[in-house]
Parts: sequence; C-alpha cells; structure tokens
Amino acid sequence: MWIPVPYHWIDYGSIAVVVVMIIGFIVEIWRGALGSKNVYPFRGPVKKQGKFRAYIMGLIEAVFGDAFYSTPLKECHFAAYYERKTHVKRIAHFLIFYGFILLILSTITGFVFDKWISVYSFIPAEKLGSMGRFVEIGLGITGGLLVLIGLSIYIPYRFRGEISRRITTADTFILLLILSVLSGFLLEISEYIGSHLFIVIAFWIHMAFVISLFASMPYTKASHVLYQIIWNFWERTGRRLGRLPKIPGTEVKTER
Repeated sequence: MWIPVPYHWIDYGSIAVVVVMIIGFIVEIWRGALGSKNVYPFRGPVKKQGKFRAYIMGLIEAVFGDAFYSTPLKECHFAAYYERKTHVKRIAHFLIFYGFILLILSTITGFVFDKWISVYSFIPAEKLGSMGRFVEIGLGITGGLLVLIGLSIYIPYRFRGEISRRITTADTFILLLILSVLSGFLLEISEYIGSHLFIVIAFWIHMAFVISLFASMPYTKASHVLYQIIWNFWERTGRRLGRLPKIPGTEVKTER
C-alpha cells in the first residue's frame, strides 16, 4: 500500500491526535463526571454492600451491562417514533457502536502488524501471515457496513418534527463518522485503481475527516461512551454502598 507521506508522519500524527484526545477527555471528565460524582446516586433502591463487592459489581454493570449491552436504551425513548418502535434506537446504537469498534480494530491490525517496504510503502497486517490482509480488510468492511446500516436506521427519524432540526453535537459526530467511513472506502478503492493522484486526493480527504472525528470526540456525542461508563459506575456503586441521593424530592427505598 502506497501513501503520499513518509511513514513517521503517520506515527507522529497519531500521537498528536491521541494527546489532544486525552487532554480533552481529562478536562471534560473532570468538569462533568468527576465534578458531579457527589450527587450520585440519582435514584433508589439503595443496597448495603461491602466496598469491594460494590465497586466490582458497579464496574461490571457499567461496562458490560450499560456500555456493551446498551441496557439504558431499553427505557430511553424520547421521540414519538421511539415510543412506538422501542427497539429502533437500541438497534441503531448497537450497529454504530460495534461497527466503530471493528473499524478501530481494523486500523490497529493494519498498522501494528504492518511491514514497511520503503518510506512510503507498506503491507498492512503482513506480520500476521497470509491471512493478515484479509483480516484487516474484513474488519474494516464489516465495521463500515455496520456503521452505515446503523446510521441509515437512525438518520431518517432524527430530523422528524420542527424541534429536532437543531444541529447538536450528536449530529456533528454522525456527520464526521459518515464522511470518515465513506472516505475510507474511497481510499481503499483508490489503492486498487493504482492512480497516485487519486490516492493522494483520497488520502488527504480521509485524514481530514478522521483527524476531525477523533480530535473532536471529547466534545461530541461520541464522548458519552466513556462518560456514561463513569457516570453509571458512580451511580451503581453509590446505590450498592447505601449512599443516599442528594437530589431534592428523590424517594429512596432502602434494601438491606
């Protein structure tokens, strides 16, 4: 695979984007999740448990139940359409979330296990053997398709009604994600065509969208994947430790 920049540019650029993301996440987490941790939990019942069990079970529930299984979306249906079709939002979330994970795995597989032939050329996933390239391409295509299918389910109902037409951070993330996926497919096609001019154009378009997507992540809807885990961890742990809600008017049922 030929790219129009030296390979160390990719390394330095990736490090720079990661640093920007980490700084952004630290600031936003400090301002949001950690800054509000003392008000948790928001609701009962409150369970009296030991600290070790409370923290372990709270972490398991927050990561595997809430993040990977999308448990909160079972009861999260704000729009009228979601009230009638209660699984639409959850299915779209599943497809987008796991598609995005596959895209990241594809990128990691391609670059971590690559073999550079020259300063500008490399073979993605070469260190994994003859099947490495197929694994990398398979993960990328599958992830991209899952994301696009999920978005095709979500988008038609996103802008229903007058109020929903206001552009939000969720819309910013979705737009950048669509453009990143489509430009990624365009870059793959350009590699097979073999035109250096086509590759240069597709490469820089793809890089612009990908850098924008990841650099803006701490401030767009994508950030809730991380923030929600932290919030839910404090919520569930607090309930298990017997911590009382500090929200006025909240009724609590204590379980012992």
